[in-house]
Amino acid sequence: MKTFDNEWIFQGFEDHPSFITKRMFGGLAAYLFGRQMMVLVEPTRTGRWKWHGVLICTEHEHQAAIIAEFPQLAAHDILKKWLYIDSQHDDFEPTMKRVVKAIARNDQRFGIHPHLRDEQP
Repeated sequence: MKTFDNEWIFQGFEDHPSFITKRMFGGLAAYLFGRQMMVLVEPTRTGRWKWHGVLICTEHEHQAAIIAEFPQLAAHDILKKWLYIDSQHDDFEPTMKRVVKAIARNDQRFGIHPHLRDEQP
């Protein structure tokens, strides 16, 4: 199974009983407290995207407050509903360590509730 360059980011969640990961659109999503918190993304083999970094899942209403605290994050160019930091950013590692601490504290600004599929009769 493919590993991701930045899986070290998830170390801050590994001991939490609600922590799980799922493959998503060629990336690796992290879930905590029942919410999707982030997605590690790397360039796809098909060339569909060339991103290499982390998508931070949040509702649009929380973006300004998160960016005020973490100015290294920005709305993603394509997936504008989520924030993004490129792995080449000078402050990538310290920023992600701080974001992980906020998420691990269950900061309600972070995360989205996954859509449940309607069960078929």
